[in-house]
Amino acid sequence: MTLTSNISQTLSVCFAISGLNTGGGIERHVRDLAHGLVNSNIRVTILAHESYKCLFDHSVGFRTVRFDRWRYSPFLLREFTKQVLAVNPSIVHAHGRKAAQVVSLTREKFPSRCILTVHNLNIKPHLYENFDTIIAVSPAVARKVDHPQVQTILNGCS
Repeated sequence: MTLTSNISQTLSVCFAISGLNTGGGIERHVRDLAHGLVNSNIRVTILAHESYKCLFDHSVGFRTVRFDRWRYSPFLLREFTKQVLAVNPSIVHAHGRKAAQVVSLTREKFPSRCILTVHNLNIKPHLYENFDTIIAVSPAVARKVDHPQVQTILNGCS
């Protein structure tokens, strides 16, 4: 048995994507990454606004979360937590400012490890501390992230 097949038996990833689908870089990045992980026999679930559903084929789980609400909305935070607990992923991986905030605000309610991909520097630095690992999409972004576990994965290399 290979290491990849051994890991894939237990690994599941839940991507949290905030906002509406605008067809930009985050959307393409998460789509490509999700399909690549599924092809490696890793269970993937997307938690995002309904507008994202068209990006993913049937091999990727999709659960609607109304990220079009205020990031501190108790309804959004409760809905997000409920969906994460239902999926019970090994990893919750946030993309986008609002997703980072929502994961930070709810993280003590689920046991999953949490990863944040920083696509730009619009995320408030205090949010980094609530994540186990930060992925930066470029060396320039990585240099600006103050976190003990920063990895650089170049944009387009998911």
